Amino acid sequence: MQITQGLSVGISALRRNKLRSVLTTLGIIIGIAAVVAVVSVGGGAEHLVLIELERTGGAGMIVCFRKEHIRRADGSYTENKHPEFLELKDLSFILETCPSLKTATAQSGMHRRISHKHVNQSLQVHGVTPSFQEVNNWYVENGRFFTDNDMELRDPICVIGSEVHKDFFDWTNPIGQELKIGGERFTVVGVMEAKGNQMATEGWDNRVIIPITTMQIRFIGKQKGWIAIFAQAVGYEKVEQAVAEIKVAIRQQHGDEKYFDFFTAKQVIQQVGNVSQIIQVLLGAVASIALFVGGIGIMNIMLVSVTERTREIGLRKAIGARRIDILLQFLIEAIVLSICGGLIGIFIGSSLATGSGWVISKFLIKDANWPAVVSVQAAVIAFCVSAFIGVFFGIYPANKAAGLTPTEALRHE
Repeated sequence: MQITQGLSVGISALRRNKLRSVLTTLGIIIGIAAVVAVVSVGGGAEHLVLIELERTGGAGMIVCFRKEHIRRADGSYTENKHPEFLELKDLSFILETCPSLKTATAQSGMHRRISHKHVNQSLQVHGVTPSFQEVNNWYVENGRFFTDNDMELRDPICVIGSEVHKDFFDWTNPIGQELKIGGERFTVVGVMEAKGNQMATEGWDNRVIIPITTMQIRFIGKQKGWIAIFAQAVGYEKVEQAVAEIKVAIRQQHGDEKYFDFFTAKQVIQQVGNVSQIIQVLLGAVASIALFVGGIGIMNIMLVSVTERTREIGLRKAIGARRIDILLQFLIEAIVLSICGGLIGIFIGSSLATGSGWVISKFLIKDANWPAVVSVQAAVIAFCVSAFIGVFFGIYPANKAAGLTPTEALRHE
């Protein structure tokens, strides 16, 4: 018997028992749908992290700051009393000696009372350098940003977020108007583009940004330890090399890098990926139980089918059907059942993944825009698994059918 003939006979047999065929595939459908949905939702988490990182600078972000505590050899922590601190001159040295860096900025933040006319609020004020825009992927929408000349002159100027624009100036043009920051008068020279209250950018639009040199002379004075350095590697693959170069630069400037910490966006991506994989494996293992149960269901129904069609098997053998023909016929029926269940499961799982992304964005993590990333890899693997289940659990019933002798089968009532 040719495969096409076996397929035709097998499908005809399944059509005669439509309800039974559908019920038989339920276990496969549920298992495959669960696997595809779980893997796809987990993949959506990784994509969401990447999207959020792009909003705050990208996957090549590196942050260098002074540690507050140092870990001892015994595992305990002690206060970092090292006299070395990051300074503005470190930024220039790092940019000169680290070829794997695209750009970098010095940055510091503090809370200050902001006022304009009758509006008075406590907001985050950030002191930055001109490269802040490129490092953080956040640009001026109206007006201008700071220049190197502003840094040298230590001008009392500021750039405001979109929420500050709304709350203090009611969307009117703020360029050239004044804000009081901690009692000091600052002139607004620009408005940043709106970032929105996403996971990684919550509160950004409520910031006021000033030159870091102006912050130093007007608010910091001789205080040390207030600067952090934010840098961008030239590419994701260059992050480790860039960190190594920064450590060498810090060692040259301060004697030892162990008093400073280095954080990279790549670490977050890897951690999220590891956690996502663990969750996917655990939930996938649970879903595989449904697949196993579905496989047993297929074997059970095929055994019933063999019993019901014993006389048919005997008749086919009596007119010349070989053992391989009978084996192929029943094996194809099992595979068709399993593959049909797998395809339906892939469709349902993809729909569940899309729906789950919408539910998460709408009700659990609002405004997160959780991406509905349907894993093609998971769908392909699920399809192959469903075919394997059909073969594995269909072999025994098919072999039993093929082993019947014509006389034994024809005598069956």
